This record gives sequence, C-alpha cells and structure tokens, in this order.
Amino acid sequence: MEPFKFSRQTIAFLCVLAAVEIAIVLIFPVVAVLLGVLATALQLFVWLKTGIRSGKWLWWNPAAVPLTQMEGALALSAALLFSVGVLEAGYEASRLAVGTKVVLSGLIWPYLETGRMPSSDPNEPHSVSYGDPESQQRLKDELKKAAIPYTVETIGGNEFVAWTREHNAAVEEIQRKIEYEFTAGHNISFDDAKLQQEFVDWLKKRGIVSDIVTRGGKKWVVWTKGPDDLVRQFMKETSPCPRPKAEKAKPC
Repeated sequence: MEPFKFSRQTIAFLCVLAAVEIAIVLIFPVVAVLLGVLATALQLFVWLKTGIRSGKWLWWNPAAVPLTQMEGALALSAALLFSVGVLEAGYEASRLAVGTKVVLSGLIWPYLETGRMPSSDPNEPHSVSYGDPESQQRLKDELKKAAIPYTVETIGGNEFVAWTREHNAAVEEIQRKIEYEFTAGHNISFDDAKLQQEFVDWLKKRGIVSDIVTRGGKKWVVWTKGPDDLVRQFMKETSPCPRPKAEKAKPC
C-alpha cells in the first residue's frame, strides 16, 4: 500500500474545492452547512476504514495515520468542508441572534436574483432585510426620523429596505442602535402605561434619550446610554415597595 503524500494533484484538488466552497458561501450558504454535516460522515468512514485495515483506532500524531492516497484526499476534503460548515453555521447563528437578516441567504444571492451586481457608484443602493417584521419597521421608522430616503423592494419573498451608499455611515449607526437596544439589556416593558411614562420622564430628567418601540406584540422603552441598573434606580426612587419589571405595579 502506497502511503498518502501531498502531490500536486491533491493540492490542486483542494484549491478547487476551496474555491467552490467560497462560491457556495457567497451564493447559497445552506449548502455549505449541509456539506459540513456530510463531511462528518465522510471522516467517520475514513476512520473506520483505516482502523479496520490497520487494527489501530487512535493516533496521537495525525501525520502517522496509515492512509492511502485516496483516503488522505478524502480526509483532507472532509476536514475542509467540515471547517467551513462550522464557521458558516456559527456566522449564521450570530446573525439570527441579532435579527439583522434572513439567515442562509448568500451575500450576492439578491444581486443574482435581480440581475444586478454590486457597484462602486455612490448612488447605487445598499439594502438589508431583518428577520422579524418589527425590527424591519423599526429600521424604516428610524430612517424616516433621520430624514434618510429609502425604498422598499421584495426579493424572493423577503422585504429589503434600500438606501444610497452616501448614507451608509448613518444607517450603520441606526442598525447598531437597534441591535444594541435588545442585546445590551437597555430595555423594559411595563404593563402599566402610567408607570411607563413615569420612567420615560425620569430618564429625560437625567438627560438619557429613550424611545418606545414595539417588539413581540409589546411596547418597550429602550435607551442606548446610561448605567445598567437604571431600572433598579427608578424603582427604588419612585416606589416605596418594589414593582416588578414587565408587570403591572401593585399597591403597597
């Protein structure tokens, strides 16, 4: 049996496979995740085949594994596919967590669907689609408030909000604000509208800008600056007894 060696053919094959993986990630990343799952089964197959042939099941030095040329090529290919699949799955999970976009949609897929590719023209629109309608509406409201012109286009069943590239910096700041409000814990929902207004007024007196947004069918007071214990301070200063967050205040 001829042991595995890095040949020109093997290196060329891995380079082609890497290029294909990059294209898959940019166009339709769900395939990259599925290939990562398939790669796990492929690695298991190579391990079982090698173990049965050699009678050994554990190697501390990967370079000492007695692989044939074909087994080595399969193992390296599977390792590449698995690594890309894990990285892509983690990236998509992080996007889903912050609700920035419909996941598993490649960066250039919208351009392929519409027949338009990215351009360096400053007037060429830049667009985004949030995963939930409330964040999508929040973006449009903030753009309108900042007097940033935008258009709405539906592509593949998803609504995309588009603006010209000259406004990219301002829109990125708005997007960070939207994502920060619900990831940094600077938000609270009151069942009591009066108590909610008291909290908004209390924040205003301290120079903290707040806003009221709808998320999950409830109204939330959100703010981006200030200490993390603002709600506790408010409850302590304005009520002789604690009033629970997101519940109607009860009489003492």
